Amino acid sequence: MGGIVGKDLTFDLSPTQSAFVHSEAEIVQICGPMGEGKTTAGIVAILAHAARCGRDIRGAIIRDTHINIKNTTVPDFVELLGDYVSVHDDSKKLVIHTQPKVELFLFGAGDEGALSKFQSLIVSFIMLEEPAPVLEKNNAGLSRDVFDMAVARASRQTGTKMRVQITQNPADEEHWTEDLFWEPEIFAKDPDTGVEIRKQCFRIPYGDNKFLNPHTRAANRAAFQRDPGKFARYVEGRAAPIQRGIKVVTGYNAKSHFADKELPVIPGGLGIRLWDGWHNPVCVVGQFLPPGRIWFHDVLVGQGCGVDVLIENMVIPLMKSEKYKGKIDQWRDIGDPTMATPDQSTRTRSGAKLIEKMLHTRFEPGPSRWPQRIGPLQKAVLTKCVNGDEKIQVSSTAHVLHKALNGGWHWKKDNNNKPIGTGPVKDEFSHIGDPLSHGVPLLLPQLDDSGRGKTSAAQRRAQQDESLRIAMSYAPGGQG
Repeated sequence: MGGIVGKDLTFDLSPTQSAFVHSEAEIVQICGPMGEGKTTAGIVAILAHAARCGRDIRGAIIRDTHINIKNTTVPDFVELLGDYVSVHDDSKKLVIHTQPKVELFLFGAGDEGALSKFQSLIVSFIMLEEPAPVLEKNNAGLSRDVFDMAVARASRQTGTKMRVQITQNPADEEHWTEDLFWEPEIFAKDPDTGVEIRKQCFRIPYGDNKFLNPHTRAANRAAFQRDPGKFARYVEGRAAPIQRGIKVVTGYNAKSHFADKELPVIPGGLGIRLWDGWHNPVCVVGQFLPPGRIWFHDVLVGQGCGVDVLIENMVIPLMKSEKYKGKIDQWRDIGDPTMATPDQSTRTRSGAKLIEKMLHTRFEPGPSRWPQRIGPLQKAVLTKCVNGDEKIQVSSTAHVLHKALNGGWHWKKDNNNKPIGTGPVKDEFSHIGDPLSHGVPLLLPQLDDSGRGKTSAAQRRAQQDESLRIAMSYAPGGQG
């Protein structure tokens, strides 16, 4: 399907493998289930990079320990490339004798002194192999610091191009490699020269490797069938959900509610900004679209600052960006009702007033009672629109919200798997989930009958009409 030739070596690649191998991005990541060909793609990509550079290159391969490189990575190279490979210095150096030639230095990140040697390398290529723990007891994975250093070192060989590539089984959703997967394609840009570091990420679908023994694939399913997290990672090829306790929004389904791509901002659609305040303020940005859909586009999180700093440094620049500018005429700003409480220093200053002043809008306090907060959100993910669309969709650019809804936002549980406490655990994910529990009940009032009794169809239509009337009166064009 896509071949790459090094001297007289020829490889038959799947479309996903070929796209990864031939990507000219500076940072390239490929994830896939066990046995679906990510290691093969990684090795072939090294030969393709040498051909792209048009000269002999030096590179490095980093894994958690050198013994794992010696016992797993090196045999993979030898099996695929045969006599073209020579191994030296107790598997600390590997040479691929193609034209151009490739010299690879092999490091275990957990081995004493290895990283200090790695920091002095002059190379054009670095491969991080299995940076997420494969099985928790025998592979510690690699830290984000190792990746950052790889980015800094992989452009040092004169006359070559830069490439940092990651080959791995998917991680769990808290691992840094999963965050990297959803970061923007323009990974970095030099403000002085305009030079960009680009990133491309690929997922190999289950069943992509036509050469894999069917018994191997069946054995993987059998081995991990009792562990949903490992089954997701090693069989389905997707990130494992966070499992800290009992997830708050039990009906949230990653396969249907997470878009797995960037959702477009719809011109003319009603904009929504949902807020959580105090010292780690959050603004969840999205749109309310007919027929009763909510798309969440972005999540802005402040660390140890006030709402004003979040608005000035993050919200206003986003509103003025190409993504939003000129596309949304009206906004609804909804949040925690305690944000309307004045600061101790002055009765004229509060989070709500800052939002109104700085964004030229009107702040709507959401419900405060937990049943009225969570009931509509639970029902929103369990019901569909009249045309069959999900009511809630999370864009890939709001990946942190997906992580919260998929298990990060959680209740503590007892030994019988029952929730403990009067509310979810307060942590970084509750700050992201709370704005939805204040906003969705006002956006979808017809779903809220908790503590209020049943509503008739006529009452629900009246509530929707009133909600739309309020929306039309709020923030006509302010900072949009």
